[in-house]
Amino acid sequence: METPPLPEHAESRPVARTWAYVGCRTSSERRARGRAVEVYEVQRDAWRHRFSVPAGINPSYLLVAPAAGTLHCVHGDETQVSSFRIQPDGDLRHLGEQPTHGRNPVHLASSPDGRWVIVANYASGSLTVHPVGESGALERASQVLELPGDPGPHRLQQKGSHPHQVVFDPSGRWLLVPDKGADRVHTLRLDAQAGRLQWVAATRLPEGSGPRHLVFGGTVAGAGGWMVLELSSQVVSFGFELRTGNLTARQRMSSVPDSFVGDNTAAGIAYLPEAGRVAVSNRGHGSIAWFRALPDGSLAPPQWTSTGGRVPRFITPNGHGELLVANEDADRIERLKPGAGAPQCLHLADTGSPVCIALLQGTP
Repeated sequence: METPPLPEHAESRPVARTWAYVGCRTSSERRARGRAVEVYEVQRDAWRHRFSVPAGINPSYLLVAPAAGTLHCVHGDETQVSSFRIQPDGDLRHLGEQPTHGRNPVHLASSPDGRWVIVANYASGSLTVHPVGESGALERASQVLELPGDPGPHRLQQKGSHPHQVVFDPSGRWLLVPDKGADRVHTLRLDAQAGRLQWVAATRLPEGSGPRHLVFGGTVAGAGGWMVLELSSQVVSFGFELRTGNLTARQRMSSVPDSFVGDNTAAGIAYLPEAGRVAVSNRGHGSIAWFRALPDGSLAPPQWTSTGGRVPRFITPNGHGELLVANEDADRIERLKPGAGAPQCLHLADTGSPVCIALLQGTP
């Protein structure tokens, strides 16, 4: 029997693959064991290591811009941001770097139109706006904006304004910036033509709480979400007014059990809509706190599970109701799935000092 020919459209169709890019700390000051940005081809129950891409000191937080086929990374404890072209095989080609005009850049986000990238400079308390050039690489900053606010009471962790994240709300009109150093969340507006930020307002959080990251859970029609407070190891449910950009803190809950007596700082926060869960990582307790999200945006009391390693700095959903965890001090990446009993934990990869995971679906 002859084998029937393939349909014409199937002969040269590229196979869509998913890539995981892992930012790793590399510096001796951080006692790090990382070497580069590590590139993995994602398979269902295993990650295949493909490339180690040298990227300078501490290529930590990463941003994938799929439309431009680029990846940007900030260099923790340093003063620059780098850009890379994503190759069809998942590899990265260096496009250049730009100074952020601030110290210890820790987070970055793309504007909704993809024309600008905003960087949070943690140590110097500032935000930098970079245009995206025709090649996809970042260009010289169009603005450096210092954030207002008095430092909080923690003498070591709150020496001034310390922005730890930049995130646009679901409408794309507002930029939210949790400020760990000033116990505030700033609301700003971006002029998409000029590439300039305007400070609008700030929401105060309890003194010494240290807001770190937030995540939205609603749609444009019903915005709201949750925020992790690093220094007080708590989670805040909040409402968000799309018309004014005002954030209103509501419920506040601990991210660690009442019985825990050790040192802990809360780190990552993620919303898994497929599972109806909000996840928070605890460094010190070495756990993920799983909160069930209720219809009104509040959270049910959490359950805890081990992350399979130590110091889970970063977590991100994988789009299948599961959580990816970068255990920085254990050099391990795990996949966790919440369930009726103890969540399932699957080891995916070993790499030195992982601190961020960015996913790209399909061939760029």
